[in-house]
Amino acid sequence: MSRRFVPPRSLPLMAAVLVLAACGGEASKYSGNWSRDLYGEGEVKMKLASNGNVELMLPSPRWPDSVDMKGKAAFVGDTLLFKADTAGSKCQTADARYVVSRTEDELHIAGVGMDTCGNRRAALVGTWKKS
Repeated sequence: MSRRFVPPRSLPLMAAVLVLAACGGEASKYSGNWSRDLYGEGEVKMKLASNGNVELMLPSPRWPDSVDMKGKAAFVGDTLLFKADTAGSKCQTADARYVVSRTEDELHIAGVGMDTCGNRRAALVGTWKKS
């Protein structure tokens, strides 16, 4: 068996690739179509893609019958992270973090700290059912 020498300067690059690969796997275990009651206002729906894309549809008639909020999130372990990005949403002036856990057909989301997009926080925090 031959051993191959890996120069020390390439180690950080290899580590970064491993971290990025691991992040994609985290999102896939939470991905799917989810719904929950929004404090008696009606049903909010969420599409959570394995690549971290999040779409939230708030209940009618108070909100339009379309995707109300879209965003790109990253998973770091059990933390859902929305990076500050005012190009994606004007209210997203700071990072927002949520802790996520999943059982077979339920997704539990809890807010950690502040989210400058208050509507997103109101829609996300709670217990979701697989739909």
